[in-house]
Amino acid sequence: MLSQKLSNRKLIVDLLALMFGLGAWVGVNGIYVQLPLLVNSAPEGWSLPAHMVVLVQFANLGPILYTLYIKYNAWAYDKYITYILLAAASIATFIMAFVYNKTSIIFGNEHSTALLSLMFVTAIVGCTSSVLFMPYMRNYREIYLVSYLVGEGLSGFVPSVVALIQGVGGNPTCVNATTSESYYPEPRFSSQAFFIFVGSLLFLCYLSFLGLNNLSVAVGERVKLPGSMETLPTDTRAPPSYKTNSGWTMSTQVYSYLLIMMALVCFLGNGTLPSIQSYSCLPYGNVVYHLTVTLSAMAGPLAMSLGFVIKIPKVSCLSALTAVLIVLSGFVCFLAAASPTPPLQNTWIGELLVVLSWILINGLIGFIKLGITTLFRPDPGRGLYYTGVATQVGSLIGAIATFVLVNHARVFHSYSPCSAISGH
Repeated sequence: MLSQKLSNRKLIVDLLALMFGLGAWVGVNGIYVQLPLLVNSAPEGWSLPAHMVVLVQFANLGPILYTLYIKYNAWAYDKYITYILLAAASIATFIMAFVYNKTSIIFGNEHSTALLSLMFVTAIVGCTSSVLFMPYMRNYREIYLVSYLVGEGLSGFVPSVVALIQGVGGNPTCVNATTSESYYPEPRFSSQAFFIFVGSLLFLCYLSFLGLNNLSVAVGERVKLPGSMETLPTDTRAPPSYKTNSGWTMSTQVYSYLLIMMALVCFLGNGTLPSIQSYSCLPYGNVVYHLTVTLSAMAGPLAMSLGFVIKIPKVSCLSALTAVLIVLSGFVCFLAAASPTPPLQNTWIGELLVVLSWILINGLIGFIKLGITTLFRPDPGRGLYYTGVATQVGSLIGAIATFVLVNHARVFHSYSPCSAISGH
């Protein structure tokens, strides 16, 4: 069976599609897994993740502009737009490697303007990929869409593995308690080297997309010539191969309930929790934060890959998993609010609980989102479109609300080994 499947496809095209998918979010995910190192020197400190989360949400300007572009233009060359986006992400990441620590004064406060502005460029690529990259893969045989999705999942996994190898050097120590000077050990290699690696990956993704469009072996795997305008699979005008009329039914109540569940999961997973992750982890040490960020980034793609081997659970099971997610989210929010002196601080039990909680949270978020999306997939109408709307609405509300709590309400407080010694 395996040899039969492999003989019916071109592995080089699988690799090109995988690398194309990798380019969607590898830039943003690469910056996120560097947070344990970046928060130590950034002027925003522990609130840097909250700034990043809000920026990613504002990067949804990309798909909005793309949607307006294809609506009001008689011609739209998706291929060339994709070239521009991948090239911009690669160049932005290479530049970031040399200027990520450059700051400037805005409205009287120092900010990591170079890091945040260049991250915004990579975030636009990620946000636009959902309406541009994946629909473009319909130009090729359906079997290569799976390869693209695997690559998109690896966009979080690969940077996390490299970040694990990089390490954080260990927990900070207090050099001088009176002046609050903390010493942070050096990692195995710098953030500059890491960003150069991610920029190189993005350049390979650009070359892979170039290969998909120009190599004869890839052109031969197309199912149709690439047109100027692609019909989205959620559109009711989509070709019959992308929709089904085989009696798909879902009550209005369940339909609305699943959309609300998706909005809630994204409110937590894309908006609230990433913004307060530093406050819930760093009081337990830099190593705990590093392990949490890298391992939890792996948990999401791994949980979503379960959809290839197990049956997607029913609505009742997804509801139970969402309840577990809410409990775990409440726990890590409690830890963040208790910073800089959360319970079980300086104990291995506390450190283990923090890391495991975040791994479970990200795994549940990935699996629940996969389950809801799968339930809507057979919808011959616009179910997947509304799923995307719920995703963006929930994420935006969570990001803005938490940004206000972190930066203006001052609900969360940072920790320093020196403050612990001096008692303030």
